[in-house]
Amino acid sequence: MRMHAVSSRLVLALLGVGLLLPVAARAQDEKVQVQAEVVLASKKGSEVEPPELAKMKEQFQKQSLNFTSFKRLSLQVLEVSAKQPTELKLPNGTNATLQLLGMKDGIATVRMSIPRKATLDVELGRQGTVYQMAGKYVGGELILVLAPPAK
Repeated sequence: MRMHAVSSRLVLALLGVGLLLPVAARAQDEKVQVQAEVVLASKKGSEVEPPELAKMKEQFQKQSLNFTSFKRLSLQVLEVSAKQPTELKLPNGTNATLQLLGMKDGIATVRMSIPRKATLDVELGRQGTVYQMAGKYVGGELILVLAPPAK
Protein backbone atom coordinates (compact mmCIF):
# COMPACT_ATOMS: atom_id res chain seq x y z
CA MET A 1 0.00 0.00 0.00
CA ARG A 2 1.41 3.39 -0.96
CA MET A 3 0.11 6.90 -0.59
CA HIS A 4 1.50 10.12 -1.96
CA ALA A 5 0.79 13.43 -0.23
CA VAL A 6 0.20 16.18 -2.75
CA SER A 7 -0.04 18.76 0.04
CA SER A 8 2.32 19.22 2.97
CA ARG A 9 -0.58 19.24 5.48
CA LEU A 10 -1.16 15.55 6.13
CA VAL A 11 -3.78 14.49 8.65
CA LEU A 12 -4.56 10.88 7.91
CA ALA A 13 -5.32 7.77 9.86
CA LEU A 14 -4.84 5.00 7.35
CA LEU A 15 -5.62 1.54 8.65
CA GLY A 16 -6.21 -1.85 7.07
CA VAL A 17 -4.51 -4.34 4.82
CA GLY A 18 -4.64 -3.64 1.09
CA LEU A 19 -7.46 -1.23 0.43
CA LEU A 20 -10.45 -1.30 -1.80
CA LEU A 21 -11.48 -2.14 -5.31
CA PRO A 22 -14.71 -4.00 -5.92
CA VAL A 23 -14.64 -6.94 -8.27
CA ALA A 24 -17.21 -5.17 -10.48
CA ALA A 25 -14.73 -2.45 -11.46
CA ARG A 26 -13.24 -2.77 -14.93
CA ALA A 27 -10.21 -0.84 -16.18
CA GLN A 28 -11.75 -0.09 -19.57
CA ASP A 29 -14.73 1.62 -17.88
CA GLU A 30 -12.40 3.95 -15.94
CA LYS A 31 -14.67 3.88 -12.90
CA VAL A 32 -14.86 2.09 -9.58
CA GLN A 33 -17.53 1.81 -6.88
CA VAL A 34 -16.53 2.87 -3.38
CA GLN A 35 -18.55 2.71 -0.17
CA ALA A 36 -18.21 6.07 1.58
CA GLU A 37 -19.18 6.41 5.21
CA VAL A 38 -19.06 9.60 7.26
CA VAL A 39 -18.51 9.01 10.98
CA LEU A 40 -18.44 11.53 13.83
CA ALA A 41 -15.72 10.57 16.32
CA SER A 42 -15.46 12.43 19.61
CA LYS A 43 -14.20 12.23 23.18
CA LYS A 44 -17.68 12.97 24.57
CA GLY A 45 -19.58 9.93 25.78
CA SER A 46 -19.07 6.31 24.80
CA GLU A 47 -21.75 5.72 22.15
CA VAL A 48 -20.79 3.41 19.26
CA GLU A 49 -23.62 3.54 16.72
CA PRO A 50 -24.06 1.29 14.80
CA PRO A 51 -22.26 -1.52 16.67
CA GLU A 52 -20.14 -2.31 13.57
CA LEU A 53 -18.10 0.82 14.39
CA ALA A 54 -16.60 -0.97 17.44
CA LYS A 55 -13.94 -2.35 15.07
CA MET A 56 -13.08 1.20 14.00
CA LYS A 57 -12.85 2.26 17.66
CA GLU A 58 -10.38 -0.58 18.34
CA GLN A 59 -8.24 0.37 15.33
CA PHE A 60 -8.13 4.01 16.41
CA GLN A 61 -7.11 3.06 19.97
CA LYS A 62 -4.22 0.99 18.54
CA GLN A 63 -3.09 4.14 16.70
CA SER A 64 -3.36 6.25 19.91
CA LEU A 65 -6.36 8.16 18.54
CA ASN A 66 -8.35 8.22 21.76
CA PHE A 67 -11.89 8.90 20.57
CA THR A 68 -14.53 7.32 22.81
CA SER A 69 -17.70 7.88 20.77
CA PHE A 70 -18.36 6.91 17.13
CA LYS A 71 -21.60 7.68 15.28
CA ARG A 72 -22.37 7.02 11.61
CA LEU A 73 -23.79 10.13 9.96
CA SER A 74 -24.12 8.79 6.40
CA LEU A 75 -23.37 5.74 4.27
CA GLN A 76 -23.50 5.56 0.47
CA VAL A 77 -21.91 3.88 -2.52
CA LEU A 78 -20.19 6.29 -4.90
CA GLU A 79 -19.11 5.73 -8.47
CA VAL A 80 -15.65 7.26 -8.85
CA SER A 81 -14.42 7.92 -12.38
CA ALA A 82 -11.45 9.35 -14.17
CA LYS A 83 -13.56 11.78 -16.21
CA GLN A 84 -14.63 14.09 -13.38
CA PRO A 85 -14.36 14.22 -9.57
CA THR A 86 -17.15 12.67 -7.51
CA GLU A 87 -18.33 14.96 -4.70
CA LEU A 88 -19.42 13.87 -1.26
CA LYS A 89 -21.17 16.50 0.87
CA LEU A 90 -19.93 16.53 4.46
CA PRO A 91 -22.11 17.73 7.36
CA ASN A 92 -19.61 20.51 8.24
CA GLY A 93 -20.51 22.29 4.98
CA THR A 94 -17.51 21.15 2.91
CA ASN A 95 -17.30 18.68 0.04
CA ALA A 96 -14.82 15.83 -0.25
CA THR A 97 -13.91 14.86 -3.80
CA LEU A 98 -12.69 11.53 -5.14
CA GLN A 99 -11.26 11.01 -8.62
CA LEU A 100 -9.87 7.89 -10.24
CA LEU A 101 -6.37 8.57 -11.54
CA GLY A 102 -5.80 5.14 -13.05
CA MET A 103 -5.92 1.39 -12.66
CA LYS A 104 -3.07 -1.09 -12.96
CA ASP A 105 -3.04 -4.79 -12.08
CA GLY A 106 -6.34 -4.56 -10.19
CA ILE A 107 -5.23 -1.60 -8.10
CA ALA A 108 -7.01 1.76 -8.40
CA THR A 109 -5.21 5.02 -7.66
CA VAL A 110 -7.73 7.53 -6.32
CA ARG A 111 -7.13 11.18 -5.49
CA MET A 112 -8.96 12.20 -2.29
CA SER A 113 -9.37 15.94 -1.63
CA ILE A 114 -10.92 17.56 1.44
CA PRO A 115 -10.80 21.36 1.91
CA ARG A 116 -8.18 22.51 4.45
CA LYS A 117 -6.73 18.97 4.53
CA ALA A 118 -4.10 17.18 2.50
CA THR A 119 -4.88 16.04 -1.03
CA LEU A 120 -3.86 12.40 -1.17
CA ASP A 121 -3.34 9.86 -3.91
CA VAL A 122 -4.20 6.48 -2.40
CA GLU A 123 -3.78 3.05 -3.97
CA LEU A 124 -6.90 1.00 -3.34
CA GLY A 125 -6.98 -2.79 -3.44
CA ARG A 126 -9.74 -5.37 -3.06
CA GLN A 127 -10.13 -5.23 0.73
CA GLY A 128 -9.49 -3.12 3.78
CA THR A 129 -10.55 0.35 4.83
CA VAL A 130 -9.19 3.89 4.55
CA TYR A 131 -9.90 6.38 7.35
CA GLN A 132 -9.35 10.08 6.58
CA MET A 133 -9.88 12.89 9.06
CA ALA A 134 -12.27 15.31 7.34
CA GLY A 135 -12.61 18.29 9.69
CA LYS A 136 -14.17 19.42 12.94
CA TYR A 137 -17.90 19.05 13.55
CA VAL A 138 -20.09 19.58 16.65
CA GLY A 139 -17.36 18.92 19.22
CA GLY A 140 -15.73 16.05 17.39
CA GLU A 141 -13.93 15.05 14.20
CA LEU A 142 -15.52 13.87 10.97
CA ILE A 143 -13.91 10.71 9.60
CA LEU A 144 -14.38 9.74 5.96
CA VAL A 145 -14.29 5.94 5.71
CA LEU A 146 -13.74 4.32 2.30
CA ALA A 147 -14.28 0.58 1.78
CA PRO A 148 -15.45 -1.93 -0.83
CA PRO A 149 -19.24 -1.84 -1.27
CA ALA A 150 -21.13 -4.38 0.85
CA LYS A 151 -22.35 -7.34 -1.19
